[in-house]
Formats: sequence, C-alpha cells, structure tokens
Amino acid sequence: MKKIISLLLLVMISSWVQGQEITFKSRFLPEKEYFTSSSTESKNILNVNASAESLGIMKENGLNFPIESQIKTTLLIEMKNGMKQEDESYHYTMLYKSVKTITTQNGVTEEKENPLTGLIMEGIYKSSGQVKVINLISDKVNEATKESLKKSLESVSQGIPFPDKPMKIGDSFNQVIPMTIPVSDLANVNMIVSTMFTLNEIKEDFAYFNLQQSIALNMDKEQTKIKAEGNGNGKAIYNTKYNFLSENRTNLKMAISIEVEDLIFINESETKTSYLVEIK
Repeated sequence: MKKIISLLLLVMISSWVQGQEITFKSRFLPEKEYFTSSSTESKNILNVNASAESLGIMKENGLNFPIESQIKTTLLIEMKNGMKQEDESYHYTMLYKSVKTITTQNGVTEEKENPLTGLIMEGIYKSSGQVKVINLISDKVNEATKESLKKSLESVSQGIPFPDKPMKIGDSFNQVIPMTIPVSDLANVNMIVSTMFTLNEIKEDFAYFNLQQSIALNMDKEQTKIKAEGNGNGKAIYNTKYNFLSENRTNLKMAISIEVEDLIFINESETKTSYLVEIK
C-alpha cells in the first residue's frame, strides 16, 4: 500500500512540475548590485585554396598557411543601482573593472589591457527598460570612442527577448542577433546568429534552458563571394527571484570562406562564451 501511495505522489509531483508555467522578464532592479564576469575564447584556423604559384608568392611574403590563432577576452563589470524614483526610474553607476585580451598566433602570446578598463558609466535606467547614458568617465578613452560606446549601449535591446506569455517545460523561443566578424585583413563578414531557447527545468529559484544556435549570412548587406555556416549549443540559467539571466554558456563552431580573385580563404573557428552574474 505504501508503495502505491508513494508511486501516486511521484506521478502527481511529476505532473505538477511538467505543468508549471512561468512568465520571464529580464530587467535590472533598483538598490541592487550586479557583478558580471564574462569570457569569450575563440580558436581560429585560416587556410587558403590556391595554385602552387600563388602559394609560393605568399610564402615569399611571409604568409605560411595554415595560420592558427587563439583570442581570449575577459570582462569584469560592477553595476550599482540607486533608489527607485516616482516615475519608477533610478540612477545607476557601472564600472568596467577589467577588460583584457590574450592573443596567441603561431605560438606567440600577447596580453593587452583594454583602454576600457577603469571606465565609469553613469546613467538612468527607465521603467520601460531603456538604458540612458548620462556620463562616461575615463582618461584612456577618447571622445569619439565614448560617443560610439554610448550609442551602442543605448541601442542594445534589454537582455533576452522572452515571450510575453507564460512558458512551460518544453516551450521555446528564438533570439536573432546581427553580428560582424572580421576575418584577418580580408573582410568583415555580416552574419545573423539565431539562438533557440528551450525551457528544460524549473527548480527552486532557477529555470534552466537548453540552447541551439545557427548562423546565416545577413542578406541585407552586400557580401559577394562569401559563404558562412555553423551551429552551436549551450545552456542558460534564469534567476526567478531577481528576474535576470544569471548564467549563459555557449559553444559555437563555424566556417567562413571568402573568395578573393583566384584565392579562396577558409576560416574555421570554435568560440566558447561564458557569462555569469552575481546579484546582491
């Protein structure tokens, strides 16, 4: 009898978990501190299809294929939010505590501190979710870069575009992001990265998503003799207590080919990204 009751309870709990619905809305909260650490690590192999004569000429000019490189960028940001105002907006201060890049090409490693390190941003976070930048403070970044950074930050959509309606286990939604990737000195490749988020589990204060990624050329841009393909996967964790994506990890593999006269350059890459947020 006890086994039957235990089995019934198990079925009831399982059904309840599967039937849970939750509405997601990613946004910052007033009077909170956000500590963000992220890293992007990319491994690239650049090769070329060419005649023996062309390969010989390039070798004479110091170009030996394949060219292997690794780039790792790490970022630490601290954000402190003030008290909510009558219009539900609040002031924030953001510090770019550390921005570093480590580059390795053909066995030679170089580490650089990005000029953004130490930059302080002050602004207003509006009730609509829009980020307004009021002031950028840095003695390492010129005014043109500051203005470009300001426009970029204010134009970025607020986090993940979760559906307006509640989601249950197994539900999915798609995020589309345009991206520009420079391939050596050959060209800038304009692509669209699509990420499918599928809700996999809801447990305590967290919701767990599986991610599937694919890439395609951005056909709104003129890109002759360029091909690109790729796919990836990952996982994301959403903090239901603070309404914020607290962790996001992806692994994206892609291949880009660029035809230049009688040469075809092929760049194969694998990019791993991680994004962690601690909220206090």
